[in-house]
Amino acid sequence: MPANLSQPYLEAEERYRAATTHEEKVAALEEMITLLPKHKGTEKLHADLKSRLAKLRKSDDKKGGPARRSSELVIEKEGAGQVLLLGPPNAGKSALMAALTNAPVEVTEYPFSTHRPVPGSMRYQDVRVQLVDLPSISPDFLDPNLPSLCRLADAAVICADLSSPDCLDHPEWVVQTLDRLRIKVERTRVHDLPKVQQRKVLPAFIAGTKADHPDAPDALALLREAVPFLDVLPVSVRQPETLKAFRKRCFDLFGLVRVYSKPPGKEPEMDTPFLLPEGATVLDFAGKVHLDFREKLAFARVWGPGKYEGQRVARDYRVADGDVIELHMR
Repeated sequence: MPANLSQPYLEAEERYRAATTHEEKVAALEEMITLLPKHKGTEKLHADLKSRLAKLRKSDDKKGGPARRSSELVIEKEGAGQVLLLGPPNAGKSALMAALTNAPVEVTEYPFSTHRPVPGSMRYQDVRVQLVDLPSISPDFLDPNLPSLCRLADAAVICADLSSPDCLDHPEWVVQTLDRLRIKVERTRVHDLPKVQQRKVLPAFIAGTKADHPDAPDALALLREAVPFLDVLPVSVRQPETLKAFRKRCFDLFGLVRVYSKPPGKEPEMDTPFLLPEGATVLDFAGKVHLDFREKLAFARVWGPGKYEGQRVARDYRVADGDVIELHMR
């Protein structure tokens, strides 16, 4: 067995071995492929896993059924990354999705109206973040898709209804459910996570929904006291300023900065920012623009807040959010 296999991978492998249905085997294999470290020592295993998955999917095509089920277990990521919306029944997850994305969600007054994962694209300024509305979590119900989706996601938002008498219980239900699945939520960022984790960690915060309710301020104070290990952000679909703060907080979960390219002698390309981890350098940016630019880069000029216009910087200059960079080659 190749070295450096993470604990989440080994757990997915164990689920594959214990799987008794076709769908369970497909889901476990998809997860194993995603979690498998990519290096020379795992090339043979990676090829073997893909071959097994291809055979299972081929049998799906012949039968004409189960393949549709597996597409719900793995949602292709888009934009800056994928953030799951987790919470108990009627916590306001679907209302947030409807206010922030064009996803086809159903907002109702009765519980468990979300029957399957629903992805949607949320815009934060000139960047998109993928939100995924998941079926509700309660002490009596766990959607079978939840473990796989949580292990493959980048981050999460736990929704707690500030108007509900059970508000303080809402995060506890979610955290305890994830803990049983060996998944931990923390006040951290995707970029700060170790590449090899013994246990899956989801950067997260709590969204205190229905923040316009008269009881919300008191509930918010109690919630922050009850869950000190996560930040709590008040949000209401009726208060645009709170939705704006929610968008930014989701983007901040990734620890990324936006950098814009300016070809020499031309206007900057402000429509499509490059996303780099905080602390990245001009050299990292050059490699994003074109792989060959890392070797050929001589220096760069930078436009941005607190800088001289077109300030010349070296290859090890650390880029900041909003920087416009003009690369000069040898």
